[in-house]
Amino acid sequence: MTSIYPSTTGTSSTTSSANLLRVSGMASGIDTDAVVKSMVSNYQAKIDKANQAKQTLQWQQEGYRDIIKGIKGLQDYFDPLSTKYMMSGNSLNINTAASDDAAVVSSTSGSTAKAGTYKVNVSQLAEQAKIEGNPKDSMVAVTQLSDWNGVLNFNDTTTGTTPTTTTPGITLSGIAASTPTDTNMSNLAVDINKQIAASTLNGKISASYVMDGGVSYIKFTKSASTTDNIGLSKSSPTTATAITSLNSDLTINGGISSSSLLSTLGFPTGANSFNLTNGTASSPVSFTVGTSTTVQNLMDQVNSATSGAVTMNIDDTTGKISFQSKNYGSSSNVGITGASASVLSSLGMVPTTDTTATTVAIGTGKDAVVAITAPGQSTATTTQSSNKFTVNGVTYNLTGVNVGTETSNVTVTSNSDTVVSNVKKFIEDYNTIISTINTKLTEKKDKNYTPLTDEQRASMSDTQITTWEAKAKVGILRKDDNLSSLLTQLRGTLYSPVYSTSDSADASTGKTALNFGSYGSGAVGIGTSADTTDGGKLVIKAGDEAKLKSVIENNMEDFKKLFIGSSSSTLTTNETYVGSKKYKEDGIFTRMDSILREYVASPGLGKDGTYTLSGSMNIFVNKQYDFSLSGTSGKNTLPDQVYSKTQNASKYQTQLKDAQTRYYAKFTALEKAMNKLNSQQSTISSMLGTSSS
Repeated sequence: MTSIYPSTTGTSSTTSSANLLRVSGMASGIDTDAVVKSMVSNYQAKIDKANQAKQTLQWQQEGYRDIIKGIKGLQDYFDPLSTKYMMSGNSLNINTAASDDAAVVSSTSGSTAKAGTYKVNVSQLAEQAKIEGNPKDSMVAVTQLSDWNGVLNFNDTTTGTTPTTTTPGITLSGIAASTPTDTNMSNLAVDINKQIAASTLNGKISASYVMDGGVSYIKFTKSASTTDNIGLSKSSPTTATAITSLNSDLTINGGISSSSLLSTLGFPTGANSFNLTNGTASSPVSFTVGTSTTVQNLMDQVNSATSGAVTMNIDDTTGKISFQSKNYGSSSNVGITGASASVLSSLGMVPTTDTTATTVAIGTGKDAVVAITAPGQSTATTTQSSNKFTVNGVTYNLTGVNVGTETSNVTVTSNSDTVVSNVKKFIEDYNTIISTINTKLTEKKDKNYTPLTDEQRASMSDTQITTWEAKAKVGILRKDDNLSSLLTQLRGTLYSPVYSTSDSADASTGKTALNFGSYGSGAVGIGTSADTTDGGKLVIKAGDEAKLKSVIENNMEDFKKLFIGSSSSTLTTNETYVGSKKYKEDGIFTRMDSILREYVASPGLGKDGTYTLSGSMNIFVNKQYDFSLSGTSGKNTLPDQVYSKTQNASKYQTQLKDAQTRYYAKFTALEKAMNKLNSQQSTISSMLGTSSS
């Protein structure tokens, strides 16, 4: 923090009066400067004293700020944004979980999970509600490969020319009767492309294999550079059943995507609409089809109309349009109502007609169905509306299903070493702060070393100044009230019992099962140093680390209650936190967090030690209230005190200059009188013919 104070550096009388009009003591023989300096020495002493007091206050500010910076570092343990954070159950979690089948399930473990292997059988994943249209790309379903023996004919769909075996066509033969597989379907696509390359269709269309929903397809795609309107049919054999769709023209397009025009899908030009149902809600979707309206425009309109509760998607591989709910599980559903036959056809949807409107059957979501066998337990089947859920402290994230009765294994491992290490690290950092504060409170000041005056500094080397000031800073916070109060309150968080409820008539029944210290059946193995000069440092005595580890492994819930428990009670107006019902029911770390916030503000704020908006110690050290000319209207914060000393030094500096002016004026008058007397004496001597000596 930067405060603006007037410059009040102490100066000697000689320097401060350097520009005064003065006459030396040649006539009187008096060392005028030395005499004046001696005469104003009382003012200079006041200036030096004010500046020394100001310097002491500024050193106190520096000392405070160093302590505040250390406390802000300790507050990292209470800051959710810090990697040291210890105020949540996760930060004290001793368990880790690992899956042997990431394709089916991954997992994390909370502190309450029992160590061991959990057998998981996923028979069904949770799904969003979904309705899906037919493919809008040029695709022919294939159920029997031999049906492709014969001639594929291509024609101009604009003129409606009836395809024949002579205009243009490709011949496929020798295809053995078999059920489509990935291999032979891929080979069929290769064979078709070879025939196309050898015909006049080369570069205009291509074939590929697509598997969708368990059905094999040959997909035909028109080249983006081709403007021909190309249709496809099959003239032989005429009795084929597996590709009966080719008994009429199949128009080949370039593939449907989000950038495709709605007009190419068959949407009527102008105003269109339909309703999307989702649960009990119904959202009207209205849109206008123009020459440049794309599928993406409609997708945006759907998402906007339902506020994201239903989203529209398009499969770039098949051209299928679908609508799906945001939520998963059997309670979710989505459907289309109030759509014209042309709109439904353009969406690729098959309508069902009721008495009120043209409707697409409502799609319903699915729940995840999982059988879990916990360590030492019988198998339990759970139904979940999400693929991520928590059961008995283990969080499962499902990504696939198991085949039949096979299981995937999730192994929970308990390791208390990490938590013990985190606790020990906190103790180390806590002790550093306690030691620093205790040192400042107890170090004795050597009264022989006070802040240097300007005159003293001028006579010393830099090394001498540094050494002197290091000794002068010792003891400036001795028995400081703010630091003493803070240290007392921090110690109190440890010694005051933590209660599950502080309202119990019998206080002992309200206490938590565990307690701070080394002794007793509920002791956690953390105590305070027996050395009173340590100021209350925390220690884990020899043999107590095993006790701490045992508590963490076997009684983690009570351990968390003791350290990070939080009372549901609130403070009344102006009620002091320490000693309140809330304080008694808060855990040790929770108490420390609250107390430190009162002194140095919330974690993360003012890490440089100069914060002024909250925290009683921050404000005392850094907040200046007084900007008056007198320097007497503040709230006695350190900046106010520094300002007051600055104003005093400035006042004394003015008084010194005024006194110098008066004294030099008198000595000047004396010198002039002496000169005049000497001149007269010289004249008389000359007239009498005698020497002035």
